[in-house]
Amino acid sequence: MVMRIQLQHPIEKIDYDLLELDLPLFREEKPEQAFLRRRYVFYMDAYRYALRAAETRWGFPFSFFEAGHQALKQVYLSSRVNELGAEIWWKRMQSDTGFADALVQEFKDIIEKEKTLAASVARTGSVPEGWERNLEDFLEWWVAYFEVAFLWFCVENIRLKINEEIARAWVADDGSLEHFLEAVYRPMLLPKSSLEMRDLMKLKTLSGPELESALSKHREKYGHLALHDSLSDPFFTEEYFRERLGIFDQPEEYEKAQDSLASADREMEAATELVRSAHLPEDLKRKIEFVRWFMYVRTESIDLMTMVFGAYKGMFQAMAERFGCTIEDVLNMTLDELFDSLRRGALSVPKGKIEDRTKNGYAYLTAPHGVYLVTGDEIDRLRDLVVPPLKEGDRPTSVQGQTAFTGKVVAKARVILDSQKAHEIQDGEILITPMTNPEYVPAMRKSAGIITNEGGVLCHAAILSRELRKPCIIGTKRATELFTTGDLIELDAAAGTARIIKS
Repeated sequence: MVMRIQLQHPIEKIDYDLLELDLPLFREEKPEQAFLRRRYVFYMDAYRYALRAAETRWGFPFSFFEAGHQALKQVYLSSRVNELGAEIWWKRMQSDTGFADALVQEFKDIIEKEKTLAASVARTGSVPEGWERNLEDFLEWWVAYFEVAFLWFCVENIRLKINEEIARAWVADDGSLEHFLEAVYRPMLLPKSSLEMRDLMKLKTLSGPELESALSKHREKYGHLALHDSLSDPFFTEEYFRERLGIFDQPEEYEKAQDSLASADREMEAATELVRSAHLPEDLKRKIEFVRWFMYVRTESIDLMTMVFGAYKGMFQAMAERFGCTIEDVLNMTLDELFDSLRRGALSVPKGKIEDRTKNGYAYLTAPHGVYLVTGDEIDRLRDLVVPPLKEGDRPTSVQGQTAFTGKVVAKARVILDSQKAHEIQDGEILITPMTNPEYVPAMRKSAGIITNEGGVLCHAAILSRELRKPCIIGTKRATELFTTGDLIELDAAAGTARIIKS
C-alpha cells in the first residue's frame, strides 16, 4: 500500500534550550488558550500534518500545544494566527474577487466529503482489512479541513475590515449604519444543530408509540452531535432527547422557544434583504456574504465532523478489542503506532506506554521545526516553558468580549469546562465555558446568560444565543479562569463585559 501522506515519527527527547529558539510565534506574546477539549494523542498527531499543510499554503509558521494530566486538556495556539491569517485572506480578497467564493466552496466541498466519508466508514469500519485505508482517509480529510479551519477565526478580523469599508461607503447619516452592522451578519443557512432543535420541537404533538418511534428516528439522525469533543464520547440517547422535549411540557416554555426560533429565522431573512437593498458596491456585498456563508459552513462542518466521529467510533472500538485495550488507549496512540500495530496485528508499542498517556496525561507540541510528545514530569516542565503561569496579582476582576446577543443580567456563575457536565447548570445561572457545541444547548436554554472564552459573532454560541434570546458575550479569552462557580457576576452583553460583584 502506498501512503498518500508521508508519516514522520514525533520527537520525544527534548533539548529545552533549543526548544526556546523553536517558538517564535509563542515568544512574541503569551499564546492564546484556544479551548479545553476531551482530546487524545491521535487528534494532535493528525493536527501536525494539517499544520504543515497550512504553513505551506499560507506562508507562515504555526505552533499548536496541548497539555494536561487528564482527558480534558488545555489547548493553545500561536497568538498571531488570526492577525496573520486575516492579513493574507484580506489581501487575496482585495486582489482576487473570486477568492472568497472559492474559500466558501472549499468548505462546502469538505462538508460533502464528510457525508461521503461517514457513509463509507459506516459500511467498512467493521472489516479489519479496511482499517488502514480508513485511517488514511481520515487523515486526508483532517488535513484538507484544518489547513483552512486553523484560520477560520480570522474571519472575525476580516468582518471588522469589511465594516470599515461599509462605513466609508454609507450614505445616510441617520443611525441606520449601526442597525445595518448589527443586523446583517446572520448565517446564510441553518446548520444541522439548529435544524435538530426545530425537528425536536415538532415531536411535541406526538405521544405513545408514535412518539417513541419518532424519538428513535431523531436519535438515529442526530445522536452523533454528542461526539463534538471526541469519538470516544457516548452518543445522545433517546432519553436525552426525551428530557429536552419535556421542557416544552410547560406551554409558556414551548411558546417562548417557538417565538425565539421564529425571530431568529426572520433575522436571517432580513439580513438577506438588507444586503440586497443596501446602496453598497457589489464587491462589498459579496464580502458581507462571505462572512455570512462562513457563519454557516463553519458550524455545519463541525456538526458533520461529529457524524464522521460517529462512523469511526465503531472501528476504533473494534481496534481496541483486537489490541486488548480501551478505546481511549487506542486514541492515545500516534498514527505511526496505529499503522504499525495494524500491520503486525498486535500492539507495536508497550501497552503500558499508551496506558500511561491515558491515565496520567501528556503534552504535545507542534512547533515550526519540531514535534514533541512527552509524559510524566515533562508535561508540566514543557507547559511552563510554552505558557508561563499567571503571576500573583495579575488576575483581573472582569473580562471584555464581543456582544453576541445584547442584554444585562446579574446572577450566579456556573463554570463548565467539560461538555459532559453541562447538565450541572441550574436555572437562572450564567453559563461560563470555553466554547459551546450542541451538547450545551439544554444548558444554554436554562441559563440567564452565556460567556465563552472562544469565538466571535460567527460561532455556535453567538448563533444559538440569538435563537434563544440570551445575553451573551464571546471571545473573552480567560473567563473560565477568572470566574468560579458560585460567584455573583454582572453580565452586560451590550457593553461586552462581565465582572465579579461578589466572590
